[in-house]
Formats: sequence, C-alpha cells, structure tokens
Amino acid sequence: MKKTLILLNILIFMGTVSPSAQITTHKAQRSVQVFIEHVDRLGNDNLDYLEDEYTGTPYNNPIFLLGTIYENNNAIASNYALRYNAMADEIEVKETLYIEDSEAKTLTKSPDLYVKIMDEMFVFVPTEQSKQDPGYFKVLHVGNNYNLYKKISKKYFPARKAQNSFEKDVSANFADRSTYYLVSQDGKFEKFEKSKNKRLKVFGDRQDEIKKYIKKGRLDITDAEDLLKIVKYYDTIVLAAQ
Repeated sequence: MKKTLILLNILIFMGTVSPSAQITTHKAQRSVQVFIEHVDRLGNDNLDYLEDEYTGTPYNNPIFLLGTIYENNNAIASNYALRYNAMADEIEVKETLYIEDSEAKTLTKSPDLYVKIMDEMFVFVPTEQSKQDPGYFKVLHVGNNYNLYKKISKKYFPARKAQNSFEKDVSANFADRSTYYLVSQDGKFEKFEKSKNKRLKVFGDRQDEIKKYIKKGRLDITDAEDLLKIVKYYDTIVLAAQ
C-alpha cells in the first residue's frame, strides 16, 4: 500500500505518467495481454436483480468514461472505458466506449491495481488495512503526511406499492452512503464519524488548532468540501512541525 500512496502523489499532482510507464515496451504490452485474458474470464451479472424503473444509480457515474489502469508503477491499459459500480464495489471495464455495456467485465480486486477515470482516482484497499470498509476508495487528496479517502456506498430500496388510497407507489431507488477517512502515508485509516465532535477527535492533539481554523474560515466539518479544506490544512501544520 505504501508504494501505491507514493505513486498516487506523482499521478495526482503531475497529472501525467512518465514515458517509461506508458504502454510502449514489450513488457508493458505483455502485461496488457495478461490483464485482458484475466478480465475476459469474469462475468458481469451483478445487476440482474434491478427492477425496470428506479431512481438514483448503482454507479459513481452511470456513464463509462475513458481511464487508465495501473499495476504497481506501470500503466498497463490506457484509454479503456471504465466506471465504478458502487453497489457491487467493482470497477467495470470495456476495451472501448463503443462496446455494449452488457459486455463489460470486472477488474480483479488487488491492492496492486488501481485506476484513474478521467480525473478521479480509485484504489483498492484490503480488509486488514481499512478495518471497517474494505474495497475501493476514491482518493480526494494526497498530502505529504495525510490523505483523504472517500468510501462510496449505495443502499438499494425496492419499489413499494401503495397500501391504500392515501399513499402513492414508491419506485425503487438507490440512496448514497458515503464515508470519509483520514489516511496516513503508512496506510493507517481513521474514520470520520457523522458528528462534529467525533470528527474533530480524528485530529488528536491538533484539535484546538483545527477548531481555530474552522472558526476563522466559517467552515463546517460535516460538509464534504469543507472537510477537504480542513484535511489539507491539517497536513500542512503537521508538516511544518516536523
């Protein structure tokens, strides 16, 4: 995981991959073939239970977008069509955007494999590291000491028929359930709970400094955008103290 975090620093802040990491060498081309063979052995029938009509989406983004698949320090598949299925906690893959969605396969779940879909990075973290929520995480920020990860979850509610004339039919729907984590560079996860006080406790002996920063900036630690600002600030004061 540590080497994954180091690579993320490069990918997110530079936004590019060095020529040596592109799929230009025989070794990289061989990696792509192994990847394709493995993916082709996997099925994709995890949404067979869905009803004809529903609101929301089981995906982070229902549309396949172009992205890159990385294995350790190498880009092994560029310009693939990818999307994150949050309900099944899977990365769905097509070789091109023009292939039917029903033909999509799923990427092997491995901490050595991670993807960048447009400008969004997703990494796989096994149970022993994330403790409570293993699986794929969206990387919101990578700092010098601390990162901010988001676990995107979906809860499916089946359709419900009205029981009497005073009620209305309710269509099936997907509700978003997101959890945020402060992640150290050595892979330690600290979960941000829902309440303000519990979220502040994640910052340990820096709570007073964080409170002052929140007050000065009129921030809300339970708001996702403000939490990102707070984590970025926390990372800077930890770095300054070293």
